[in-house]
Amino acid sequence: MYFSFDLVELAFRNLVKLDSSEGKARQEKVSGLRYFLAINKLMKKYTTDSIDLTVESPHRQEFIDTVGEIVALNDQGLYTIDFNSDFKTNINYGVSSNFLTTRLANSRSSDIGYPGRPKPLLLLSKEHVNLSEDYDEALKNSFGIPQIKASLAIWLLRNEKIDVQITKSNQIHEFLKNKLLKIYTKEVALIITPTLAEIDHLLKGFKAKFLSNSKPELSNLANGSNATIQDTQNLNAKPNELPTIYSLENNLEDNDSIYLIVNKLLSRGAKGILFSGPPGTSKTWYALKIALKIVEGDSKRFERVQFHPSFSYEDFIEGLVSTGSIGSDTPLFSAKQKIFLNFCDKARDDSDSSYIFVIDEFSRGDPSKIFGELLTYIESDYRDVLFKLPYSEKDVSIPPNVIIFATMNPYDKSVADLDSAMERRFEVIELNPSVPLLKNLLSDTGIPKEILGKIIQFFNTANNLSPHGFGHTYFKNIRNIDDLVILWNHKLKFIFKKMFHFKEDAYLLIRSSFINIVGTEAADDIT
Repeated sequence: MYFSFDLVELAFRNLVKLDSSEGKARQEKVSGLRYFLAINKLMKKYTTDSIDLTVESPHRQEFIDTVGEIVALNDQGLYTIDFNSDFKTNINYGVSSNFLTTRLANSRSSDIGYPGRPKPLLLLSKEHVNLSEDYDEALKNSFGIPQIKASLAIWLLRNEKIDVQITKSNQIHEFLKNKLLKIYTKEVALIITPTLAEIDHLLKGFKAKFLSNSKPELSNLANGSNATIQDTQNLNAKPNELPTIYSLENNLEDNDSIYLIVNKLLSRGAKGILFSGPPGTSKTWYALKIALKIVEGDSKRFERVQFHPSFSYEDFIEGLVSTGSIGSDTPLFSAKQKIFLNFCDKARDDSDSSYIFVIDEFSRGDPSKIFGELLTYIESDYRDVLFKLPYSEKDVSIPPNVIIFATMNPYDKSVADLDSAMERRFEVIELNPSVPLLKNLLSDTGIPKEILGKIIQFFNTANNLSPHGFGHTYFKNIRNIDDLVILWNHKLKFIFKKMFHFKEDAYLLIRSSFINIVGTEAADDIT
């Protein structure tokens, strides 16, 4: 037997009393509460006062699964983010992209109380998690636990099997008390266990059955008229839907090899990641896809710019803008904060979430000049350290939850190499031409297998001859021979002529290999 859907629904609807406000304040309380309860469950399970969540720890994934036990509505990753009307779908429940890669990673260098608001319940130190000293007062006075104890207890035990008969409120009370003491430490269990009077108050007017033969289908809780489901595997129809300029869906697989590398780097405290490789190797695609996955499709936590020779510190950090006229009391020019510092302000107000700033064509500008004094403060050890801006003379800092992704073609001779100081601020992921990715691109377009084999043969020839590599994405959206002819005549021909300007034999060999793809019938169309 299990608690019935009607009883669990009643409990869930009453959890809104945790915080009567809309939006961020309640979400922050739920976020802090879910991590606190998950950590305490593990403490009880392993009889310890501290949980090791370092990268190598076996408890890391167990922690994520335990968070799911607190907030999940089903086994497919649907979970509540506010104990009210906002839901998301993510098999990691947002833990990997927020808590683990921001607050926990930052605890390597200094102790952190979590959450920052309304009051800390946990103490993070060197990626180990303890309960804060005054967590009991915080639960009672800042998290509204006294108002929701009966609802919370039923919700937490919604998937627990019940082997006793329950037909009266005092039997519910006895079951909740005994079960919570088995799952949580004694001190925490006593705080969240409701009194009989509190249970009676919740059940006032309740006429349905307390129990059912099967687990309640809780996905139905997300189908209410006020419910908002954010499927982080699909960006269609989101409240924070990304502008069409980004044109990518948040559907990168959890086991993608590049994503796993990025996640590992972030978990180890990285604050900047550079995707490096020759043209056409999915650098920008990966930077955007992984950024979208980390921010769970939330456009407010994502920004993108492209560096170029005219891009400057005054465009990126702060600059002087015209604000007055000659003869007026208003200064002719005033300092104005620009895109990166504006992004940092947003991130600072949401310190428990990761914010990703993507810089495309990183080395096409002058990164050291563009970042200026921020070159020091984007480093992980100098986050949250105040420094003075030159124009406004304002004291600012870079929050720890801002992560920078950048893309760069290191073989482009038209741009300068990065200086060592800038390089030191970034972990580098090298993306090379990939036959498997080429196969995936062409398989998706339904190109015939015999043509696919010839394209792969050409691709290997081009990369054997190319000094720095020839990317797979040049063949994106290629469906037939006509597309291949257009690709050569209007793009590849010029790339390879430039690449082999002084090696005509190599150019002719590549051209011959391409003609082999299109066959004799289309050979005359190749210019």
